[in-house]
Amino acid sequence: MNGTTDGTRGQCAEGGELNACPEAERTPEGACWRLVDCAAIDLESTNNFDWARCVDDIEGLSTVGEMLTIDCIAESSCDQLKVPNSPDNTGHDDFQCIRLGEGGNN
Repeated sequence: MNGTTDGTRGQCAEGGELNACPEAERTPEGACWRLVDCAAIDLESTNNFDWARCVDDIEGLSTVGEMLTIDCIAESSCDQLKVPNSPDNTGHDDFQCIRLGEGGNN
């Protein structure tokens, strides 16, 4: 073994049932882990949108907004979840799924 892994380019990076890959857990934590696993956000960051901020932001949405955001993240491929500069220099407003949960006002 050479110490490499498939990472976000592996078979499950595209998600969905076509690849027989498990869906992301339908919780704020599960959605944010998916963003980390897809290299869309950092696990921990002093300055950037990271896992903890992601969980806080999703939990701060309305019940319907939370469900919309979680479903959007769970159903999106890694390429769809990444934004320019991912995972560095990202912010809450960069992510379409979170803006969807807020009602798309941003």
